[in-house]
Amino acid sequence: MLGAIIGDILGSIYESDNIKTKDFPLFKRGCVVTDDTVMTLATALGLMNGGVHESFIDAMKQLGNEFPNAGYGESFREWLRAKDSKPYNSWGNGSAMRVSPIGWLLHSIEAVEKVAEISASVTHNHPEGIKGAKAVASSIFMARKGESKSEIKKYIENEYEYNLHRTLDEIRPSYSFDVSCQGSVPEAIIAFLESMDFEDAIRNAISLGGDSDTIAAITGSIAEAAYGIPDEIRNKALEYLPPLPLRIFNHWENSYMRPIAIKDSWKNSPIIEPKEVVFRRRFNDTEYSLLIRGLIPEVMEDKWFIYFEDGWLYFHKSWTNQGLYKAQITRIDDQWGIESFFVERSPEMNINANDDLDWMIMDYLIGRGLLKKNIELREFFKENPLAAWGEFGRMITTE
Repeated sequence: MLGAIIGDILGSIYESDNIKTKDFPLFKRGCVVTDDTVMTLATALGLMNGGVHESFIDAMKQLGNEFPNAGYGESFREWLRAKDSKPYNSWGNGSAMRVSPIGWLLHSIEAVEKVAEISASVTHNHPEGIKGAKAVASSIFMARKGESKSEIKKYIENEYEYNLHRTLDEIRPSYSFDVSCQGSVPEAIIAFLESMDFEDAIRNAISLGGDSDTIAAITGSIAEAAYGIPDEIRNKALEYLPPLPLRIFNHWENSYMRPIAIKDSWKNSPIIEPKEVVFRRRFNDTEYSLLIRGLIPEVMEDKWFIYFEDGWLYFHKSWTNQGLYKAQITRIDDQWGIESFFVERSPEMNINANDDLDWMIMDYLIGRGLLKKNIELREFFKENPLAAWGEFGRMITTE
């Protein structure tokens, strides 16, 4: 996501004063964050609030009205002010420049494309607007999974029928301002494909001219996934973010981009005497992607180590390494589901031996610990703060 923000900042000064060269200072006086940054953060906020149609609308309207002068197109400004939230059939590149968080969070390319379409369709429900968002999000996903540029190029050409065989030198001389997805997304992807590193990708994008900040935001979002971002550029760019966008970015980085847990991430011992407890839950693709990231404790006060393997979530006490719960996640219709969990019932390993208490613990570990929802502690733990801290630690204090 930061790659898109950096591209926006660096390209902002050239949107109305195009250049056709890669030789320019990166952070120049006058560089600012624009609507590209605000709406990218809105997409992240929408994901953090559930990743569904309504959560994207709410996040975009919240941040859009918080920063009304960020440089939105007229149709989007009208949408922000409107009481209803109907899409307006846009094919503009706004759907593509804001989509990058989806490429980072979702667990499969199918899920990435599905949620990218949802995020686009709240405003840009024209087929070209949806196509642009899906192409960029899938490029990011493939890049962060280590796919080669040739594999990304082949997939995007075959799946989305964009012409990526042109070169920047062929495009640059006659390229002009174009805010359509079909007239800017392929060019932004080509700028990435011809790059050598993150900075070079941004320079490629801006050197094309046209809608410089948006093209650079799209290119930067893919380049970040492929190369990472140099610390010097990262730190300088974050200085441009106002307090609220910076808080959203930091929360996203710290809570949602946490390392993915695997079995070897922490010492663990298996459940010895399992007992099954009914626990029916359903999750969308965004929630599933959060579940399978698990949780690696950073300090002892984190209390839990949780990892996903072969369709099962495993829950271990980080102090003792003992496995206390496990739950199978399966595909049910168009969702993911848990029907029950197994709990350790060996008296030596789990002295509580209480189905209701274990149900409450699992409910909180999944809702607060993995899905990061602002759910309240159930009555037993509300009345027993020491027990709540002993069971959940820092989980009850985090935002």
